[in-house]
Amino acid sequence: MSRLLHGLKTKQTRFALALKIALLGGAVAFSSVAIADDILKEGITPASDASQIPAAAKLRKDTVVAGISEPQGIFNPYFFVNGWDENVTNVIFSRLIDWDSHGNLVPGLAESWTVSPDNKVYTIKLRPNLTFSDGSPLTADDVAFTLTVLLDPKYDGDTDITLANIAGGAEYKAGKADSVSGLKVLDPLTLQVTTTQPGATTLAKIGGPVLSKAYYGKGYQRGNLDYLRTLHGKPLGNGPYVYDKYIPGQEIRFHANSHFYRGTPPTPRFIYRVTNPSTNFQLFQTGETDYDAFTSRPDDIEQLKMLGFANINLYGSSDYSQVEFNVRRPALKDVKVRQALIYGLDRQKLIDVVYQGYGKVAIEPIAPISWAWNADGVNPYHYDPAQAKKLLDEAGWKPGPDGIRVKEGKRLELTLLVSKKV
Repeated sequence: MSRLLHGLKTKQTRFALALKIALLGGAVAFSSVAIADDILKEGITPASDASQIPAAAKLRKDTVVAGISEPQGIFNPYFFVNGWDENVTNVIFSRLIDWDSHGNLVPGLAESWTVSPDNKVYTIKLRPNLTFSDGSPLTADDVAFTLTVLLDPKYDGDTDITLANIAGGAEYKAGKADSVSGLKVLDPLTLQVTTTQPGATTLAKIGGPVLSKAYYGKGYQRGNLDYLRTLHGKPLGNGPYVYDKYIPGQEIRFHANSHFYRGTPPTPRFIYRVTNPSTNFQLFQTGETDYDAFTSRPDDIEQLKMLGFANINLYGSSDYSQVEFNVRRPALKDVKVRQALIYGLDRQKLIDVVYQGYGKVAIEPIAPISWAWNADGVNPYHYDPAQAKKLLDEAGWKPGPDGIRVKEGKRLELTLLVSKKV
């Protein structure tokens, strides 16, 4: 979403093997009037007839309107409890270290970083002349303050910074230290973060949005974060847009941040309009919104195409459906039986029939869009009925007179529990 604005501008399981069915996608649509030329790239189907843009959209010369579900009004990137509040904070705040469209870490507020040979010490260099949206300077002190808040014993948000294993973090959280020893501000533009062990996700963990120490740290004392709740509805950030007003049930308003480190967005105003699945298509169709998210159901996509003016971005997501095997069942204790069931299921046909092709066969519980995805050495279990039969034979399950597999006088019978919706 931030790219568009600037352009406009687990639970543990006891199952040893699971059958991944499909990686599902989503769709975003935006009108031609609300899109910069450089956004039409792979994955986006351009509008077929831009002349069909609704009059309401054409009349907006300085504002982009995007649809969003109702947020709760917690506009702090470390305290929100739903994704809609996160969408709002993404407009207001920028990350220290950002992500590209392929899930790779790239410079954000941080200009660069280095990692020690033992992968335990991270030296992060900020871009010069960074400021928050009120014009106050953004320095390494603000980054250190942000990470300290996340290590506070009273912090109860969703960001688990303990996974970064910052030296002294556990002691600070336990009240055994007055500061976090692993956080050292070397100069206004440089922060050194020392960890106790290497970690694949450490940079991502420490590279989140940055809070202003002058604004959010005025009343800070270790063990007391209650005062921050009063600021949830009055956010101060450093992102492309500045928060103006939230009208519950209606919209959230923003104006362009003239202090944004990538330059003032060319679109002066941005609005998140509250929509829902029963209204978002109509609002987009009539031009009351320029941008919204829809499901990737074939009917929805065809409706969007028929509008003529919609640019449709079909993208992969990390959602997947699967069948899990209960290995406590006698038949499923045998790995050959489990493998046979996978080989014997035509998952591509399921995608073609159920999802009309809008999905991919999943071969592991990680989406290809994730940095952690690696298919090297992973058996994709392509549909192979002959191999399925061979494995069942080897496992001792032979076809009976009626074609049902039998072993030691017992038929191969399994129960499949499913949800009401695929």
